[in-house]
Amino acid sequence: MPKPIDYDALLKDFITDFFPEFIAFADPALYEAIDWSRGYTFLEQELINALRGKFKIRGKRKFTDKLVRVYLKTGAEHLVFIHAEFQHQPEVGFGRRMYEYRALIGLRYGVEDISAIAVFTGAPPPIEERSYQRTTFKTRIQYDFISIVAAQEKEQTLINASDNPFAFALLAALYAYQSKKQPKLRLKLKSKLFELARSKKMPFDKILKLLIFVRDFVNLPQTFENEFRETQYYLTFPKTEAMTISKGTKEFAAGLYEHVFGYDPAVALEEERKQYKELLEKERQKAEEERQKAEEERQRIEAERQRTVLYFHETLQMPAAEIAQVLNLELAYIESIINALEGKSEE
Repeated sequence: MPKPIDYDALLKDFITDFFPEFIAFADPALYEAIDWSRGYTFLEQELINALRGKFKIRGKRKFTDKLVRVYLKTGAEHLVFIHAEFQHQPEVGFGRRMYEYRALIGLRYGVEDISAIAVFTGAPPPIEERSYQRTTFKTRIQYDFISIVAAQEKEQTLINASDNPFAFALLAALYAYQSKKQPKLRLKLKSKLFELARSKKMPFDKILKLLIFVRDFVNLPQTFENEFRETQYYLTFPKTEAMTISKGTKEFAAGLYEHVFGYDPAVALEEERKQYKELLEKERQKAEEERQKAEEERQRIEAERQRTVLYFHETLQMPAAEIAQVLNLELAYIESIINALEGKSEE
């Protein structure tokens, strides 16, 4: 049985590759306000590590969310929270979940300026789930965020905007939604997407990413996929005859690739692996540093508690039960501290 396709993860990876283009499509005003020369930093893994076990969120935890730190031209720090959502059926409580994530991010980073963007590539969500509202007597919450719904975008509008890779990805999601359970139609639309991608005047590596996204997101039954490959793969990567993949052939292909694109793909792959290992090591070191800081803070708090208990017990002559009540701590805990302190004094 084929492995289910993780549509959310596909879109998340695509947004990672084309983050500036995504912002340009989703929020042009924000795009113009960002100082792109300062770069941007993805924080979602850091956020997951920081919140793990500390907060309970209704429903399953989403590992496909993205959190990005950017800087505005004013110099101010700004966070962008992106949630990719693919559902066969509309989800109840989505708006509240977006609100909860906004609150957690604000608490974790102490930043008020957070843009939130939800991207729906499956069934369109109900209107009421595209924001969060709650009224309790005279207290009212109103939380609005950007909602991009692929199924409700206009095809021609996306085609006209498809020089932007994210608009192209939305067009792929629109076609996938329109051709549910219609493999012949989906084959036609998938071929149309490949033809559109080939017409783009983009660097080859970007076009390749578009093609890979379409290949995986607009999935076909195997028979139709074979037909698709026979036609579109040949048009995209034409060859006159079958080649024997010998060592010499591989070396020639690598040399040709380096001549055209300026680098050896094998060297580039090895460099990517090295960078990935270095990144993992940095994340491990950072996690260890955070653990040590947390332990130091725990020890500091514990020492402060012990000094407080000592002050109440020795200076104010308060009994253990009263100290426990004042400090809202367990009596056994207070007694253990007093016994330890008295044991040291006897020594």
